[in-house]
Amino acid sequence: MKKKVIFRADGNSSTGLGHMYRLFSLVEIVKDTFDFVFLTHETSADTIIPISYTKEIIPASVSIENEPLWLASNFSVKEYIIIADGYQFIEPYQLKIKGLGYKLMYVDDLAKEHMYADIVINHSPYIMENHYSKEVYTKLALGTQYALLRPLFLNQAKQNKSIKEIDCAFVCFGGADPFNLTIKAVKALLKIPIIKKINVVLGGAFKHKEIFDLQVKNVNRIKIFKNLSEEKLIMVMQESNFAIAPASTILYELCCVKMPVLSGFYVDNQELIYKGFLNSNAVYNGENIKNYTVLDFKMKIESILKRNNFDNQIKAQRTLFDEEIGRRHLNLIKTLC
Repeated sequence: MKKKVIFRADGNSSTGLGHMYRLFSLVEIVKDTFDFVFLTHETSADTIIPISYTKEIIPASVSIENEPLWLASNFSVKEYIIIADGYQFIEPYQLKIKGLGYKLMYVDDLAKEHMYADIVINHSPYIMENHYSKEVYTKLALGTQYALLRPLFLNQAKQNKSIKEIDCAFVCFGGADPFNLTIKAVKALLKIPIIKKINVVLGGAFKHKEIFDLQVKNVNRIKIFKNLSEEKLIMVMQESNFAIAPASTILYELCCVKMPVLSGFYVDNQELIYKGFLNSNAVYNGENIKNYTVLDFKMKIESILKRNNFDNQIKAQRTLFDEEIGRRHLNLIKTLC
């Protein structure tokens, strides 16, 4: 009997939405092959889950410690495998899930915990097998050959592109932007005359208000987008020729579309991804951007624009992704079913 897949992730304005969006990319790859359910906690922003997905909610009364037993009571070990993305699904959780008899795939960023999952995915170009402590049976799927990208972005990765001039910037700091970096980056871009247009993409958990006031005062230069579809997001990226974004899922997507990117990190899970992209020469160096000021952003942007030659970065972005990523993920999941 072919098993069904539980996709398990949470997200809200405090934790961000990246874990959920990464699993959406896997859903899109396997949805025509496997029956599935997307499972999230009651505290999550579940409205971002596409309406075409079968969705189930874990009650708020179920703690992470009790979740494995709740799963076993509601989803038969004989019928389901689990694919989990989130920092709560580490060593103790994995031990309980494996003890109940489930097959488990875990999407990781940090390489800090001992892994008991059957398969661990870490799509940072920086990570290597010797970063991990794991069980003998645990298979590691590492690097951008296992990038968690939606199919339309995988198609974009195949396309060639060159950047001749920069006049339209793209700014996105993920689903929540907990440190309100969007407003600082946009204010910096407004101080640079050659930037004629700024496309600002906000996530579903974005709560800050200042950017909307700034847009009203600069209506001819700032355009704000929120909760974009995959197709619309690609269109906005394609009309942009410079980007500012953290080392999260949005960076992978930008590198598929290809453009000069100022990137950095503001939480631990982004640091290894950032190092990998930086070492690959695919992004410009922002380092830790958590406490950036408007002036910090402005100085970095001006330094990049002075170079006026972006071919090497575009070439590096092109080499990160190949045409077999979707097939690799599907084959990995098949080994658990």
